[in-house]
Amino acid sequence: MTSDNESGLPPEADAYEGEVTEPPENSRFVIRSRESVDANETRNLQIKRMFDSSEGLFESGLNFVLYNKLPVGETNVRHVHEDIEKIYYFLSGEAEIDCGPWRKNASAGDFLFFPAAIPHQILNIGSVDLEFIVVASKVSAEAEGMSNGGLKAE
Repeated sequence: MTSDNESGLPPEADAYEGEVTEPPENSRFVIRSRESVDANETRNLQIKRMFDSSEGLFESGLNFVLYNKLPVGETNVRHVHEDIEKIYYFLSGEAEIDCGPWRKNASAGDFLFFPAAIPHQILNIGSVDLEFIVVASKVSAEAEGMSNGGLKAE
C-alpha cells in the first residue's frame, strides 16, 4: 500500500457506518489463537502453520505465517528457500543465528530478516524454549542470495 502524504503513513479512512457484526466464515479477516492450530513436529522443531497462502487470504506475495517452538539446546535443520524471504519475531528465549557465512545472537523482542537464497539455521542457546513467529513472502524479483558476497547492492 502506498501513501499519499509526506509522513509515509497510509491515508486516513472514514469510520464504518452501518451494523458491525462478526465476520462470516468465508471472510478474509481472520483471527486465530495459537491453541486452535495443531502443531507439526519436524525433527525437534514444533511448527504451527497459522496462515498459509493456499487459504486465499493474501493479495500479495505473503506465503505463510508460523508460530515455532524450539527446545533448549536444539537446532532446526540448516536449509534454504530459493524464492522466499522471512521475517522472524522472537517471543522468548535466546538464539544463535547462522545466515550464510555470518553468525549473530538474537533474543526475545528482536526481529530478524532472512533473505532468500541464503542457507540459514537457528540454535536455541537460552535456558527456555525459543518461541518465534515467522512471516514468509515470495520475493518480487530474482533472489540475489550470496551474489556480491551477500551484501546490499550499491
